[in-house]
Amino acid sequence: MALAGLAAESETEETVDPAPTDDSVAEILDNPLADEDYRKERSCLWRREIDSVEIVDESLVVFRGRVKDRVWVNRFPKPCAGLRRDMVVTTRSRTGSICRLDAIDARPRGASPFEPAVRCHLGGFEEIDELQVEAMKRAVEEHAKAGRKSKDR
Repeated sequence: MALAGLAAESETEETVDPAPTDDSVAEILDNPLADEDYRKERSCLWRREIDSVEIVDESLVVFRGRVKDRVWVNRFPKPCAGLRRDMVVTTRSRTGSICRLDAIDARPRGASPFEPAVRCHLGGFEEIDELQVEAMKRAVEEHAKAGRKSKDR
Protein backbone atom coordinates (compact mmCIF):
# COMPACT_ATOMS: atom_id res chain seq x y z
CA MET A 1 0.00 0.00 0.00
CA ALA A 2 2.79 2.36 0.83
CA LEU A 3 4.35 1.57 -2.54
CA ALA A 4 1.10 2.41 -4.36
CA GLY A 5 0.92 5.76 -2.58
CA LEU A 6 4.55 6.49 -3.47
CA ALA A 7 3.94 5.60 -7.13
CA ALA A 8 0.88 7.85 -7.29
CA GLU A 9 2.82 10.66 -5.65
CA SER A 10 5.71 10.42 -8.15
CA GLU A 11 3.30 10.48 -11.10
CA THR A 12 1.92 13.85 -10.06
CA GLU A 13 5.31 15.50 -9.52
CA GLU A 14 6.26 17.94 -12.24
CA THR A 15 9.74 18.85 -13.26
CA VAL A 16 10.13 22.59 -13.14
CA ASP A 17 13.19 24.38 -14.46
CA PRO A 18 14.71 26.49 -11.74
CA ALA A 19 14.39 30.23 -12.18
CA PRO A 20 17.54 31.83 -13.55
CA THR A 21 19.80 33.00 -10.79
CA ASP A 22 21.01 36.54 -10.54
CA ASP A 23 24.49 35.23 -11.36
CA SER A 24 23.37 33.72 -14.70
CA VAL A 25 21.42 36.85 -15.70
CA ALA A 26 24.40 39.06 -14.82
CA GLU A 27 26.70 36.77 -16.81
CA ILE A 28 24.43 37.00 -19.87
CA LEU A 29 24.24 40.79 -19.62
CA ASP A 30 28.02 41.06 -19.16
CA ASN A 31 28.66 38.91 -22.26
CA PRO A 32 26.33 40.17 -24.99
CA LEU A 33 26.27 38.53 -28.38
CA ALA A 34 28.21 40.10 -31.21
CA ASP A 35 26.29 42.16 -33.78
CA GLU A 36 26.73 39.33 -36.29
CA ASP A 37 24.72 37.00 -34.03
CA TYR A 38 21.62 39.17 -34.50
CA ARG A 39 21.85 39.45 -38.26
CA LYS A 40 20.70 37.26 -41.08
CA GLU A 41 23.68 37.70 -43.38
CA ARG A 42 24.75 35.88 -46.51
CA SER A 43 28.13 35.80 -48.20
CA CYS A 44 26.70 35.57 -51.73
CA LEU A 45 23.58 36.28 -53.78
CA TRP A 46 22.73 34.56 -57.03
CA ARG A 47 22.76 37.11 -59.85
CA ARG A 48 19.33 35.87 -60.94
CA GLU A 49 17.96 36.89 -57.50
CA ILE A 50 18.91 40.54 -58.07
CA ASP A 51 16.53 42.94 -59.80
CA SER A 52 18.27 46.24 -59.10
CA VAL A 53 21.01 47.93 -57.08
CA GLU A 54 20.52 51.26 -55.31
CA ILE A 55 23.36 53.36 -53.91
CA VAL A 56 22.57 54.82 -50.47
CA ASP A 57 25.94 56.47 -49.76
CA GLU A 58 29.69 55.79 -49.95
CA SER A 59 29.35 52.85 -47.56
CA LEU A 60 25.97 51.27 -48.31
CA VAL A 61 24.14 49.79 -51.29
CA VAL A 62 20.77 48.06 -51.42
CA PHE A 63 20.17 45.01 -53.61
CA ARG A 64 16.50 44.51 -54.46
CA GLY A 65 15.35 40.99 -55.24
CA ARG A 66 13.14 39.75 -58.04
CA VAL A 67 10.93 37.65 -55.76
CA LYS A 68 8.84 38.38 -52.64
CA ASP A 69 10.11 41.93 -52.17
CA ARG A 70 13.41 40.62 -50.82
CA VAL A 71 15.97 43.29 -50.03
CA TRP A 72 19.58 43.05 -48.88
CA VAL A 73 21.82 45.83 -47.64
CA ASN A 74 25.54 45.60 -48.25
CA ARG A 75 28.02 47.63 -46.21
CA PHE A 76 31.41 48.02 -47.88
CA PRO A 77 34.40 47.02 -45.74
CA LYS A 78 35.81 50.51 -46.49
CA PRO A 79 33.92 53.61 -47.70
CA CYS A 80 33.98 53.86 -51.48
CA ALA A 81 35.32 57.34 -52.32
CA GLY A 82 33.54 59.03 -55.21
CA LEU A 83 30.42 56.85 -55.10
CA ARG A 84 27.24 58.91 -55.53
CA ARG A 85 23.56 58.01 -55.35
CA ASP A 86 22.87 58.99 -58.97
CA MET A 87 25.46 56.61 -60.46
CA VAL A 88 24.69 53.48 -62.47
CA VAL A 89 26.00 50.25 -60.94
CA THR A 90 27.31 47.22 -62.78
CA THR A 91 28.28 44.04 -60.99
CA ARG A 92 31.57 42.30 -61.62
CA SER A 93 31.55 38.54 -61.30
CA ARG A 94 32.68 35.64 -63.44
CA THR A 95 30.23 33.24 -61.82
CA GLY A 96 26.47 33.12 -61.41
CA SER A 97 26.71 34.80 -58.03
CA ILE A 98 28.01 38.01 -56.51
CA CYS A 99 29.82 37.59 -53.21
CA ARG A 100 31.58 39.32 -50.35
CA LEU A 101 34.82 40.92 -51.65
CA ASP A 102 33.55 40.92 -55.26
CA ALA A 103 33.53 44.39 -56.83
CA ILE A 104 30.85 46.62 -58.26
CA ASP A 105 31.59 49.44 -60.69
CA ALA A 106 29.67 52.71 -60.71
CA ARG A 107 29.66 55.39 -63.41
CA PRO A 108 27.74 58.62 -63.86
CA ARG A 109 24.47 58.17 -65.74
CA GLY A 110 25.09 58.57 -69.47
CA ALA A 111 28.84 57.97 -69.17
CA SER A 112 30.69 55.91 -71.73
CA PRO A 113 31.57 52.36 -70.67
CA PHE A 114 35.17 53.35 -71.44
CA GLU A 115 35.22 56.08 -68.79
CA PRO A 116 36.89 55.09 -65.53
CA ALA A 117 34.51 53.69 -62.94
CA VAL A 118 34.41 53.95 -59.19
CA ARG A 119 35.15 50.42 -57.99
CA CYS A 120 33.83 49.26 -54.62
CA HIS A 121 34.37 45.91 -52.90
CA LEU A 122 31.37 44.31 -51.23
CA GLY A 123 30.81 43.13 -47.69
CA GLY A 124 28.17 40.60 -46.62
CA PHE A 125 24.52 40.76 -47.68
CA GLU A 126 22.15 41.41 -44.79
CA GLU A 127 18.47 40.77 -45.50
CA ILE A 128 16.26 43.64 -44.34
CA ASP A 129 12.72 44.81 -45.04
CA GLU A 130 11.48 47.91 -46.84
CA LEU A 131 10.77 49.79 -43.59
CA GLN A 132 14.40 49.28 -42.56
CA VAL A 133 15.56 50.54 -45.97
CA GLU A 134 13.54 53.74 -45.56
CA ALA A 135 14.76 54.24 -41.98
CA MET A 136 18.35 53.71 -43.12
CA LYS A 137 17.97 56.26 -45.93
CA ARG A 138 16.48 58.83 -43.51
CA ALA A 139 19.33 58.26 -41.05
CA VAL A 140 21.95 58.69 -43.79
CA GLU A 141 20.26 61.87 -45.02
CA GLU A 142 20.02 63.31 -41.49
CA HIS A 143 23.68 62.49 -40.89
CA ALA A 144 24.65 64.21 -44.15
CA LYS A 145 22.57 67.30 -43.25
CA ALA A 146 24.18 67.46 -39.80
CA GLY A 147 27.61 67.27 -41.45
CA ARG A 148 26.77 70.09 -43.86
CA LYS A 149 25.48 72.28 -41.01
CA SER A 150 28.65 71.78 -38.96
CA LYS A 151 30.80 72.71 -42.00
CA ASP A 152 28.79 75.93 -42.48
CA ARG A 153 29.61 77.12 -38.96
